[in-house]
Amino acid sequence: MSFIKKLIKSLPKNLKSKRTIFAILIILFGFYFLSRGSAELKKIETVKVLRADIRQEVLASGKISADKESTIHSAVSGKVVWVGVKSGEYVARGKAIATLDRERYEIALRQAQQDVIAADAELAKVYDDITRTSGVETFDNRIKRTAAEAKKNKAFDLVKLAERNLKDTTIVSPIAGTVVELSVNAGDEILPTAEIAVVSQTGNIKFVAEVDEVDVVKVKKGQQALLTLDAYEGRTFDSKVSEIGQKSITTSTGATAYEVNIILSEQQNLLLGMNGEASILISALSDVLIVPTEAVVDDKFVYVKAQDLFEKKQIEPGIASDQDVEVKSGILQGDEVVVSGFDEIGRLSLLQKILKKLR
Repeated sequence: MSFIKKLIKSLPKNLKSKRTIFAILIILFGFYFLSRGSAELKKIETVKVLRADIRQEVLASGKISADKESTIHSAVSGKVVWVGVKSGEYVARGKAIATLDRERYEIALRQAQQDVIAADAELAKVYDDITRTSGVETFDNRIKRTAAEAKKNKAFDLVKLAERNLKDTTIVSPIAGTVVELSVNAGDEILPTAEIAVVSQTGNIKFVAEVDEVDVVKVKKGQQALLTLDAYEGRTFDSKVSEIGQKSITTSTGATAYEVNIILSEQQNLLLGMNGEASILISALSDVLIVPTEAVVDDKFVYVKAQDLFEKKQIEPGIASDQDVEVKSGILQGDEVVVSGFDEIGRLSLLQKILKKLR
């Protein structure tokens, strides 16, 4: 309003009539209305295209695991009467870890053995009956013999099962290694398939990374990786991809991933279960044109500043890091590309639209 008052005061006396002032106000308000909606250039942020080094990496979380590990389960149920190892103790292959109460399995074995004796006697009687009848086997005798033989075979199989159950009351380690987890105590009642212990070969450990299904296709055996562990803040470990899992897993967040095994060049003072993150190097280039990732629109376009105008240009993108994208062609070093304020590009006021149509 002060601007309008100053403008009216500056008018010559012969132009200070009400009609003239009203016409001037109409023109000013019309110009203001028609000029609204144009781009606010100060909201458009740009950066210069630079030459720099770029690394394409795949990041994945994981933890330290043993190269070979065995989770030991009980094959039979019963009461634990003895536990012969402690967590952290080394065990040889075949060493007894725990035993269950054997009494009922010994009884079952003796009963099965007696059933074999009885079935054998019954079969011998059938053979004797056949011999007494001139040695010619009738159809009825064949049925009796076949049933007696089947009964003996079944009884024999039950003996083998009872022997196996009795043997399984002694739980042994199938591999040599360190007991990293012990799940039972003497006096516990356990069911078949109950977990007894976990034995790991801690002499050769690895980092198992869970790589997202989108990224795993980029990972190859032998690629370099850099590990960071939560337990060693600020320290990194050089490593290398040794194996890529062929079967998918579901992560704790519900995503589909693949386990990638990474060999550790340094294993001293590293413990099983330590959590961390692997940065797997996919490719690296030196002294190439790069732009920030936020500058790239629809995967292959950028907006280049030319004075107060912005030109949309197509580029040929190369490798990408989390922050930057390599540009193979389409723009030059020193060009200014838009990184924010894209909504302001191309906005025209009503007056600008009218003038554009009149050209």
